[in-house]
Amino acid sequence: MCLNSTMRILFTATVWWLTVGGSSPLVEGKNKEPLNTACNGTRVDQTAHVGESVSITCKYPQADKSSIRYFCRHAGNFTCTNIISAQHYNYTKLPRFSLTDDKQQGAYTVLIFTLTQEDAGKYQCALKTHNSITCLQDVLLHVLSEY
Repeated sequence: MCLNSTMRILFTATVWWLTVGGSSPLVEGKNKEPLNTACNGTRVDQTAHVGESVSITCKYPQADKSSIRYFCRHAGNFTCTNIISAQHYNYTKLPRFSLTDDKQQGAYTVLIFTLTQEDAGKYQCALKTHNSITCLQDVLLHVLSEY
């Protein structure tokens, strides 16, 4: 086997691992570019009812207060689609989501309003510093039927 063939096999195996075999989800940024993330096993379970709001707090190191804060939803195929993010502003609002950042406390809070059954699932809090994404925690949201 020649060197080119060996390199091609190694490259193909690496790409396969990154897209199929690796355990790290990808965050799709503003321009839909994939950003690789890996959580350190931290998981928070949240439970709320249909029609209610839920608050999710994501803590980050003080050294990272100028980083971009992300809140994304796992799309299944090792990707996490960004829902809301912030960097320079302490408050960002979308129709059903808001993100409030408290740089003094090193935490940001995401509110999801008027929950539906479709909101149930796995989310992720993450930070982007320079060209890398750091997962802060996985969030498993359970949405229960009305009372």
